Amino acid sequence: MEVDFMDSNYKCFIDIHFSGGDIQFDVSSDTQLFSFKSGIGFVAIPHFFSTLSFLYKGEISEARLDCHGNSDYYIFSSDGLNLFIEHISHCPDGILKYQFKLKEYIEVIYTEFQKYLQQLEKEGILPLKTQDFAHPLGDDVLNAFYDFSSLFSR
Repeated sequence: MEVDFMDSNYKCFIDIHFSGGDIQFDVSSDTQLFSFKSGIGFVAIPHFFSTLSFLYKGEISEARLDCHGNSDYYIFSSDGLNLFIEHISHCPDGILKYQFKLKEYIEVIYTEFQKYLQQLEKEGILPLKTQDFAHPLGDDVLNAFYDFSSLFSR
């Protein structure tokens, strides 16, 4: 698979807790840091990847993603070039707003998740020995990532 990435100042950090299923995907630029956090990773990760794919392909212009575990949620929207994210929080901050370049945001998520999976393979964690229901890196989640990866196939 060949990927033609533009130079980007975006950075990404991925944290997945296998025992509880909580996930966190952090993407930062020079001016902002957005953390997508959710419980129930086996539900949240596929929804996250499919939402980004649909936004990128222009199949939708807005979607709501729930945090699963608290009452926070996110509104992801796009004008085709930019990704707008609103984090609606139950905390006193209320609504936090972010804006990223859509393509670069998706590219950094793709690149870092792929590196994350490769590291888990080196450590012998993947492939999973058994497909436990609700594992945050079970086949359903990996298939969602491979579908998301098709954005970069030529």
